[in-house]
Amino acid sequence: MLSIDAVLKAVGAQGWVYAVDLDRGAEFGYGEDEPVVLASVFKIPVLVELFCQFADGRLDPATRIDLPVEGRSAGPTGLSVMADPIELSLRDLAYWMMSVSDNAATDVLVRLLGTDAINVRLRELGLTATRVDGSCDDIYRTVAEDAPNLEQLHTARAVDPERSLQVGTPREIVQLLSAIWWGETANPEACAEMRRILGLQAWPHRLRTGFTESGTKVSAKTGTLPYWRNEVGVVEDGDGSRYAVAVFLRSTDHAYRRPELDACIGTVARLAIDQLRVVPSPARYVFRTAGARTPAEIRDRARELGAELWLHARDLDSGETIGIDETTPVVTASVFKVPVSLELARQAVTGEVDLTERVKVDNGLVASPFGLAAHRDHALISYRDLALLMMVISDNVATDLVLERVGKDQVAALLKDLGLSATAVPQNCAELLATIGEDLGIDYGDDERDLAEVSVERLLGLRALTPAETCRTTPEEITRLLAAIWRDEAAPPAACKLVRDWMGHQIWPHRLTSGFPGDEIKVSGKTGTLPLVRNEVGVVEYPDGGRYAVGVFTRAADPAANAPHLDALIGWAAAQAVAQLRGERSVLQQP
Repeated sequence: MLSIDAVLKAVGAQGWVYAVDLDRGAEFGYGEDEPVVLASVFKIPVLVELFCQFADGRLDPATRIDLPVEGRSAGPTGLSVMADPIELSLRDLAYWMMSVSDNAATDVLVRLLGTDAINVRLRELGLTATRVDGSCDDIYRTVAEDAPNLEQLHTARAVDPERSLQVGTPREIVQLLSAIWWGETANPEACAEMRRILGLQAWPHRLRTGFTESGTKVSAKTGTLPYWRNEVGVVEDGDGSRYAVAVFLRSTDHAYRRPELDACIGTVARLAIDQLRVVPSPARYVFRTAGARTPAEIRDRARELGAELWLHARDLDSGETIGIDETTPVVTASVFKVPVSLELARQAVTGEVDLTERVKVDNGLVASPFGLAAHRDHALISYRDLALLMMVISDNVATDLVLERVGKDQVAALLKDLGLSATAVPQNCAELLATIGEDLGIDYGDDERDLAEVSVERLLGLRALTPAETCRTTPEEITRLLAAIWRDEAAPPAACKLVRDWMGHQIWPHRLTSGFPGDEIKVSGKTGTLPLVRNEVGVVEYPDGGRYAVGVFTRAADPAANAPHLDALIGWAAAQAVAQLRGERSVLQQP
């Protein structure tokens, strides 16, 4: 049987853990009272203070904030990377702070509330070891001051629990989560909204990997700094059991892309919560290390995992390729957003579209698991930033607004001009999702958990899963399109650069990117997800100049919405294909 000690030793990390059964009070700890660096977990205390001020009337959640580009806090995603001004409400800023850990949104709220008020609130809640003494900008300022080069990074205040601006203990963070779930931090409406926002967190690659059973819901918040990766949250089982858990890891490697450490958080959280369960259950998926020497071995491993796989990889410079049924038509799911983004970029460069034009985006336009669909209020956002959201978090609302602006006929004409006869975008997101609801006779809102009771046979009959009746391509055509974008051949060079930039900001680390650990290799991608379908396409760029376009499309036999082994399969398969093109042997953690 796995132990937390063994799991941490296997990845070379230290860990601190605390879990509590929210209904029975049983608890489990592992260094639970030791100080840890919160990283972005500090955004939970910010959220609590904000909603307390909403609840007592000091702030109006619908207050409009018009954010200029100048002065925004740096960060890898969200408002931090948007190119134009955006107007949205305070409560929707809170959504961005929590969903994608948006630093710019966070710092607006920290400046508004003040760290003194946040810390006073923590003390009122009985949390004496947790403190928030600065913003995201303040954290990174201390890093720049303390570590002008990577060799000194381990000495930075930001990564030292004794000196960091944001510190807590696993026990106290779980106490804060428990208070939110028990409705004790503010009035019932405010606590319910905080729970909703935490339930919309986008990242699937840490805590959620440990809880894959049908009917299980994970509401959480990540935190990441050099050497540190954390996640805390509440796990709600299908039987009604509820557990709050906090896992903090510290490694000796400052690299961001360490998928084995991310997965370790889910495993450790699972082990901790299983100590509290009346009937513990083993983790559903086991990972091992292996490589594949041929495309056939990649396909065989996919079938062992219960998935069909179609793949194509292309060396952008030599033209050499590797494929698995690469000319077979496949369902794109959200991969269709690549040609849509290219057409928008082309029209922008030719003067047909002004990317800085702002659009009023009302809530409730189209279902989407993340992004603008989660807003409580309308937003004003530019077409350029709509495109960014479309590509970075696969925002369905943004996609349909962009596609309405550029026109399906124009996208079709672009694909025809590029000779991509097997690639088509006949539907927008709303139309595509509507076919699922119509075919099943339900009100479907792009949440695969709604399909838990639907048989695989019925799912396979959906129009959305039939290439001839939905958005489609082939693995070979999608890598041809990507190659043309990266070579500035698909449109004017400025348009191709826009698409490369948008794809380079995509946030998802659990599919294509997971196959290329470490921070030296650049991965630009676009995911696609539908019931049974998991895809990702992108370009992998090595420090030695090697560039490879990859398209991986899968269809599972298991309808589970949370299947980390199938997400990891995409990265593993891509890595094996690229290694074969490079004449190398890739040995990775294999699903």
